[in-house]
Amino acid sequence: MRYDKIDIPKSKEKGRVVRKTWLIEPIFDFLTYVVLVGAYPIFSGFFFFDQLEKKEHLVGASVLFGLALVFGGLLLYSIINLDRLKRINGALKDQNRQAIKDLTEKLGLTLQIHNQQVSVLSPPWSWFSTNWGRQVVVIYDRQDILINSTSYGLHDMKSPFHWFGNRKLERLVKDNFEEEIKNDTPTKPIRNAG
Repeated sequence: MRYDKIDIPKSKEKGRVVRKTWLIEPIFDFLTYVVLVGAYPIFSGFFFFDQLEKKEHLVGASVLFGLALVFGGLLLYSIINLDRLKRINGALKDQNRQAIKDLTEKLGLTLQIHNQQVSVLSPPWSWFSTNWGRQVVVIYDRQDILINSTSYGLHDMKSPFHWFGNRKLERLVKDNFEEEIKNDTPTKPIRNAG
């Protein structure tokens, strides 16, 4: 994904990663997702109703149709939540940026972009990993950070099939960020008023 496509102010306002795109991209994405979500239930539904008319193999057809509905529902949920940003309480903006930089080195991630507004992290990729095309976007918002992990496929198409892996990577970044902030924030001595 190109990093200049992220609209930082709109992303902060909406709580989602908002990208600057031209008109055809959202239409293409929408049509692709409709086909992905709808194909399984529609084809298994045709098979189920065909078997219902013939009164043959109803158990197998109904199980297949039920599984297709569940799979389609999970894909729909994943697509709806692909760009959602998770807010994490931090410290000062510079401390947050330094904590992200430190945890990037600690976790072995690649820091692709790191400026005052946004950082983009990528996990290492190997032949036996599912990290190809996965990125973590970190947006700095006052004393908080907003994070989102997304996997990209061909032509910057967001993959709904890696939802669980993306949430796991977000949780890993969140836990390590909170630990970095906790270790970095100095404690102030309490003075007695007496």
